[in-house]
Amino acid sequence: GFGYAELGTVTLHPQSGNSKPRLFRLAKEKAALNRMGFNNNSAAILKETLTKQNIKMPGNRPIIIGINLGKSKATSNQNASKDYLESLQILGEYADYIVLNVSSPNTPGLRDLQNHEELKSLIQRLKTLPNCPPLFVKIAPDLNYQEIENIGILAVEEKIAGIIAVNTSIDRLGLGNRVILQTGNKLSEEDGGLSGKPLQQKANNVIRVLRKTIRNDLILIGVGGINSPESAWERLNAGASLIQIYTGWIYEGPLIVPRILNGLLKQLDKHKINHIQDVIGKDLPWL
Repeated sequence: GFGYAELGTVTLHPQSGNSKPRLFRLAKEKAALNRMGFNNNSAAILKETLTKQNIKMPGNRPIIIGINLGKSKATSNQNASKDYLESLQILGEYADYIVLNVSSPNTPGLRDLQNHEELKSLIQRLKTLPNCPPLFVKIAPDLNYQEIENIGILAVEEKIAGIIAVNTSIDRLGLGNRVILQTGNKLSEEDGGLSGKPLQQKANNVIRVLRKTIRNDLILIGVGGINSPESAWERLNAGASLIQIYTGWIYEGPLIVPRILNGLLKQLDKHKINHIQDVIGKDLPWL
């Protein structure tokens, strides 16, 4: 089964998200386009929900739970750190780790927080919180290699737990002329982030750059286009410590989990490797 679950993205203030339709299947390509816009009832309501469900505190439950935080649309970038901090104060005690989502393309200006000084200031402010959970930063796939390296170096310098790579892409990845049935528009004419199988190669490349930059100093969580045992194996060998699945779940269903796990076990046997940790960043082939 799953080793951990991540809740969110959740924001300090409740928000309804972007106007509908805002989620589109591209079934032939095993992809999706979304412009959800962090629709959620707020950090405070999530806390109420977790309390009602009698969720035990970290260290006293059988699964790792991460909470993914975003900036409220109504909050300016100048006040973003305060927004994240207040969400963290509300939910931090429930989280084994916290994700700073600064990379969704569906909140105007959010990706600007990936800028070195902005991100450094945000991390430093959150780390002042007593008993701050381990922090991860979720980054976009559309950064250039220098920007990716800079974030990796900053993450090591600020001693955060790791990086989640990647979010959805504003690049249409060769599918710009693909027509969205619900709207009749080409993909190139639609707003939103692209996810799923077309993102595989780009996501692998980002993980490779990060692993080379940070060496073994941080945890890297790989996400984006993972839909099979082979794609999971590739992501781990590119340098990911852990993986997440989203769009792959839509097209492959719940059986994707045992398929990936059993596929990874078979690869370990074929390579005569005892532990999955020994394949991270090794670029071993799929046998």
